[in-house]
Amino acid sequence: MTDIKETRLPGVGIRFDLPLQSGDHVVVINHQSGRVEIMLCREEDPDTCTEALRLSRDDAKALAEVLGQSRVTEEVTRMQLSLEGLAIDWVSVDVASACANCTLHDIEHQDAEAAAVVAVIRDGATIAAPPSTFILRPGDVAIAVGTQEGVESLSRLLQSG
Repeated sequence: MTDIKETRLPGVGIRFDLPLQSGDHVVVINHQSGRVEIMLCREEDPDTCTEALRLSRDDAKALAEVLGQSRVTEEVTRMQLSLEGLAIDWVSVDVASACANCTLHDIEHQDAEAAAVVAVIRDGATIAAPPSTFILRPGDVAIAVGTQEGVESLSRLLQSG
């Protein structure tokens, strides 16, 4: 199986490099906005890529469905940025999570680590600075901010409960 190289691009998104059996490689850039760029880079000049496709979030999801099961699943939407002790992470709330359908207050006080949900993406809309009474639903994407340890702990809670 081919290894896919993942490179975080702070402020942009995530870049994935997929080497092909032909020697060429495909570069996929998943932007934080949801836009996706797919480029083909030739073996003879790996630094020169031609832009092949520019897809919306919905187009990219449809293409992924057509291509079949992905080795890179929800990690595409999980972007993380660490700056001098501050971590930011986009975390999907799992259906099976014990934290699904709980208020932010209940969730953020389940553990001693330092992290908070500062925004939620629900049905394509961003809810900035939700109140502590806000209820997270399965399928929401919570933007967590805090220490690296705190964000990782909060992520575990939201994904498995």
